[in-house]
Amino acid sequence: MKTDNPEKGSVYQGNREKAGPKLALHLPLLLAALIAAHFLNLFLQWSVIRRELAEKPSFRSPEYTFIGFAPFHSGEIKAAQRLPNAAPAGRVFAFFDLLHPAVFMVWNNGEAEDFFDLGPLLVAVPAGASRVTFFPGAVFLLRQGERSVARNFGGSILGRFWTRSLNEKGIGPGLNNNKPPGSFVVKPAEGSVSQRIPYLIYFYLPLALIAVAIALRGAGMAAAFFYYAGMFFLFDFEKLLVSVPLAWLFNALGVELPDPWIKVLGVAMTLLFLAAAVFGLWRWRNREMCRRDKWIVCFFILLPFFLFF
Repeated sequence: MKTDNPEKGSVYQGNREKAGPKLALHLPLLLAALIAAHFLNLFLQWSVIRRELAEKPSFRSPEYTFIGFAPFHSGEIKAAQRLPNAAPAGRVFAFFDLLHPAVFMVWNNGEAEDFFDLGPLLVAVPAGASRVTFFPGAVFLLRQGERSVARNFGGSILGRFWTRSLNEKGIGPGLNNNKPPGSFVVKPAEGSVSQRIPYLIYFYLPLALIAVAIALRGAGMAAAFFYYAGMFFLFDFEKLLVSVPLAWLFNALGVELPDPWIKVLGVAMTLLFLAAAVFGLWRWRNREMCRRDKWIVCFFILLPFFLFF
């Protein structure tokens, strides 16, 4: 076919403007996928916490009542706050909402601070009625009356700063006056499904999805490995990259790594994932990825933030 203007004339000219996803369409889809991942993460953590407490609570066995998703049970939650608490070992009502994987209303009938099993950890609560609110990023807030204190039980880098910020800014009046101590003991991952299963999913599911994307869409999809760099700062990287996902390998080899070596191995694995991501980004810069693939990569890069908050 001949044309007077080879630069503009083409049999593909009519489709060029329609090629590739449009920002107005794919940005809402990206946000919807990230919000869905956030809710699934909340539901996952709620499910494993409920399963662990329903099967065999540790340390003490108060009466547990699992209400469910808060927006569907607002009346029951309000009624539970007015119920008399005469259980000798205390009473615990639990639910979750759009921002928190678990909220525990705890009645401690003891005279001193007693530990209660709240899934991934044991929390010491003062006598009387308290509320323990879990955040997705392994941070919890203990509130009793007008007193409250935040604690980080995940060991993450950002979690420490976020906890400090919550305590400095104050959540509710009287935070900095006569704080409840909020001591806690984290359960070992080997014996706690609420500590083990989320980290297994955080590690293996994205790894499998990224591997499939690379096989189907090309090496540029390796840029999605930036997901693990984000998880390094937002979660306990030792559990995420080494202790939990590789426990089966260490058990098979009969090897027990000391803590310093676990930390070194976790950093090394993060650097390996980061190198793979940089390689994928180089392919991206060389325009070997279509726009749809770039949206998929953006999903994995932003995913850690929607899992943490």
